[in-house]
Amino acid sequence: MTRTMRICLPALLGFAACAPMLSAQSAAPPGRSARLDEVHGFWGIKSYRIELSQGVALAVTCTDSGPCQKLRVTSDSPAIAEVHDAALGVLQPNGYAGNQATAAALVVVGKAVGTTLLHLSTSSGGRTIQVTVIPQPDVNRATIAQVPRR
Repeated sequence: MTRTMRICLPALLGFAACAPMLSAQSAAPPGRSARLDEVHGFWGIKSYRIELSQGVALAVTCTDSGPCQKLRVTSDSPAIAEVHDAALGVLQPNGYAGNQATAAALVVVGKAVGTTLLHLSTSSGGRTIQVTVIPQPDVNRATIAQVPRR
């Protein structure tokens, strides 16, 4: 292994491990949307994208070799997507020893139709999350369309 490779390899591995990983922990109600998608770039996950129906909430956990430390999330437009700290009451593996710690979590609520950004930061890095809130479906039309006719 050359000297350059010995210096660059740990730097590249460290860079790849700096950004936290997100996982959806809740499902959308029937007929609504609540999804978390990864946006990939050359080096792996570049950012995340969330699609929510208006009035729907999505619980998300944050991990980085265990639950994220010092998790903080802000919304560019809380009128479109509101974000709250969450306690999900679940344990996740913490570190390489297999100990467990409370999950680091947040809840995103779709308030109004539109698009905004969430900025997530932790003690080891950050992520940008684009949130798109879509309109609620017309419940009356959906109900009528599903009723069998005789």
